[in-house]
Amino acid sequence: MDKQQAIYQIMSFGPERDSAFSVYLNAASDQDTPFIVTKPLLIQVLNKYLTQEIDDDDLEQWANLINFRDDIDGDAIEDWLYALANTEMMGNNGNKKANIEHMLALLNYQE
Repeated sequence: MDKQQAIYQIMSFGPERDSAFSVYLNAASDQDTPFIVTKPLLIQVLNKYLTQEIDDDDLEQWANLINFRDDIDGDAIEDWLYALANTEMMGNNGNKKANIEHMLALLNYQE
């Protein structure tokens, strides 16, 4: 597994995610091409949230990882990341699931 494959496993919550972190952390940091997070990947991750494959913390950490890494490009989903990284915006009072469903509807409409 190379660094790009490791990032994909991490970003997609793939089956090799745990081992991907080791590859990612030990890979050379002189990566020329950043991993680009696309809207279809965002849709995949939001669906994992709705099916309870990942939880609130996973989703927030996912968004923050993208925001704080130079080797991961989240420009295509920048507005969505801002909301996902801010718990207050997404709703702590039980509205988060409804907000995620609304985000998915908007994302699917744009596709």
